[in-house]
Amino acid sequence: NTPESMLFMLIFMGLTYAVVALGVNKGIEKANLIMMPALIIMAVAIAIYTLTMPGAVEGALYYLTPDFSKFSPELVIGALGQMFYSLSLAMGIMITYGSYMPDGEDIEKSVGQIELFDTGVALLAGLMIIPAVFAFSGGDSEALNAGPGLMFVTMPKVFASMQLGTLIGITFFVLVFFAALTSCISLYETVVSIL
Repeated sequence: NTPESMLFMLIFMGLTYAVVALGVNKGIEKANLIMMPALIIMAVAIAIYTLTMPGAVEGALYYLTPDFSKFSPELVIGALGQMFYSLSLAMGIMITYGSYMPDGEDIEKSVGQIELFDTGVALLAGLMIIPAVFAFSGGDSEALNAGPGLMFVTMPKVFASMQLGTLIGITFFVLVFFAALTSCISLYETVVSIL
């Protein structure tokens, strides 16, 4: 709770409020139209680059090969929690955005697209980060235990190994910032629409 973290939180909240104040079409839709495809394209390129690093293929195999010995009820509950969080279920976000859809829109098709893109982006994130962890840790799977902060530990190492890595890293983390902003916008839009 440093003054800097409070300042950055206030700036983030101000940006959220500004986009929501512009409305769904002028604010949220325009913001997502450019930033999300750019982040996905960049993530694909980084995942491909990461897979060329020594030891990264072992990380990809570790990531993509099922280990049924670790299957448990806790794992299922964790996966369900991630699904509910990732798809914004039970928070009113999908209901709010669904209420803005034009009449005659095929909701089942839209839901299918959301599921497909959400799963694809999750797999892509894993292909981007886990092989990089293996490449930089010498194949130590214990290095994966850093949790959600793993991206902020591993990705700077990936960018440091690239040409123009500083520029690519800054761009990547700015796009990640905007992805976080869109999540915050979604939560705030639900409250605004209710009011």
